[in-house]
Amino acid sequence: MSQISDCLLSFLFIWLPLSNISLICNVTINQMQHAVSLIIFNNIFLTSKMIVDEIFHLPLGKSYCKYNFFVWDPKVTTLPGLYLITAIILGPLKLCGTYWLRFLSLAFSIVNVLLFYILFAKYEKNEWGNILSSITLALLPPLYFFSHFYYTDVISLTMILLMLVASEKEHHYIASLFGYCSVFCRQTNIIWVVFLAGKYVMTELYLIAMKDHVPNIKKGLPAQHIRQLISELIRYPMKILASTNLYFWFHTMSYTAVVVAFLIFLKMNGGIVLGDRTAHQATIHIPQLFYFSLFSLIFAWPHFVGEVLSFLTFTRKHKKCIFILIILSCVIVLVNTQVHPYMLADNRHYIFYIWNRFYGKYDIFRYAMVPVYIFSWYCIIKLIYDGNDVSFLILYLICVTAVLVTQKLIEVRYFFIPYILFRLRLKSNANNVFNLILEFVTYLLINAITLNLFFTKKIAWANYLDPQRLIW
Repeated sequence: MSQISDCLLSFLFIWLPLSNISLICNVTINQMQHAVSLIIFNNIFLTSKMIVDEIFHLPLGKSYCKYNFFVWDPKVTTLPGLYLITAIILGPLKLCGTYWLRFLSLAFSIVNVLLFYILFAKYEKNEWGNILSSITLALLPPLYFFSHFYYTDVISLTMILLMLVASEKEHHYIASLFGYCSVFCRQTNIIWVVFLAGKYVMTELYLIAMKDHVPNIKKGLPAQHIRQLISELIRYPMKILASTNLYFWFHTMSYTAVVVAFLIFLKMNGGIVLGDRTAHQATIHIPQLFYFSLFSLIFAWPHFVGEVLSFLTFTRKHKKCIFILIILSCVIVLVNTQVHPYMLADNRHYIFYIWNRFYGKYDIFRYAMVPVYIFSWYCIIKLIYDGNDVSFLILYLICVTAVLVTQKLIEVRYFFIPYILFRLRLKSNANNVFNLILEFVTYLLINAITLNLFFTKKIAWANYLDPQRLIW
């Protein structure tokens, strides 16, 4: 079994037609990653044949793999993208067992390394730094952990990354197709389709509206031209629209078609959640932005630590602003902190212990974390701010808010795509080799600890014959 999987991994590394693949897939990295990944993967498979939500995903994956598309579990809340991809890839090979369904996630995680590199190479020129960043980002502990199980997260991320790559290369029709695929894997991915569509439209309208005002105009939306652009759009909207070409409208409509199809789904389904909606009801939960900032601080700390002095200087210069932010954040914590029943009942997740031992046990802890949240958001905004193109930052903040604040359940998997988009565009410290090494070592240590806990800590549940395991 492991020999076949090793061959498939080698095939993915050698034959995937992605640019500059030789830089990532040298022989040494290939063999090391093959060996380590397969050892961990096989040990996880031998330790536990099913974890948490796999009880819903695995039976459906096996049915779709055998081309039985008329089976559904009402407990599943996402569209069947994961299962359809399983049918396309594993169905013809008749590899429909648990091992191969899980292996599909591992295979796509390897594809993600290559896609990370393509995107890093687009934003940064440090070749070896990009290679290290790509491998490190694939090792992001919660993401790496779920790369060994049959969950939607890894494949959903792959579709988002393919959409980003196609968009960056200006293949917008292809990007919209991957947008469809991403939504079929997880409905909330529609936000990232809107994100790309918005960025494309903003960039193109800037080029059209400002071409007579800005010499040597380039793609992007400089901060210094925002007011003038808004003024032009308000004063001469029809003139600007008349100056657009057919390509602009075709590209815009390709993204719009995804959004319209999603709106039709919302109307027909009566909501965004498919199946059981009792545990996934829409809400307004602003502290999710705080938890995401803490997630970012933990996993990007080598890049954040260099901003401490800058933050202190900013605080001294803007005391009133910081004071207002602290008061406002404390009020939000007081009136808008929500606790999902799963967080109090499911002791198989780290969030259960973090909440019950800190946030839920000590009210003061929630407020003491407010300065940490403010510092984290300061770093996030500063590190991805680009004065030559603020379109990314503006849309990123809007879309992250839209994705997170509607979720009541605190779940680290909701943070994957927002964090990865941040990390891909992280400036300033991105080429600091020392920071990259610290980040890499941090991920290795956290992965080692969490995998050790998975292998050694058993949790007894009355309705499960096999012992449950501690996971992210």
